Amino acid sequence: MATLSDDPVDKVQAALQHAYPAADDDLGPAYRSAYEHWFAQLTEGERWITVTVTVAYEKGRQDEAEKIAAQLPPAPRFPLP
Repeated sequence: MATLSDDPVDKVQAALQHAYPAADDDLGPAYRSAYEHWFAQLTEGERWITVTVTVAYEKGRQDEAEKIAAQLPPAPRFPLP
């Protein structure tokens, strides 16, 4: 299982991977399994936060997405630099 991180950047990446699961095939099955498990454990409110994070990111507001994502529980550490 992937290492969990409290870094908002990792939380944004997990939210994006859930929204766009085929966005990067280089991540491998272990990370895919880890973020799916992470998302499954979120409350309904936290799941809505991931939607807000994704929308902010899509609008080019990465800083805002990270601030919002900071509210989420630790997420799997993103495996790519």
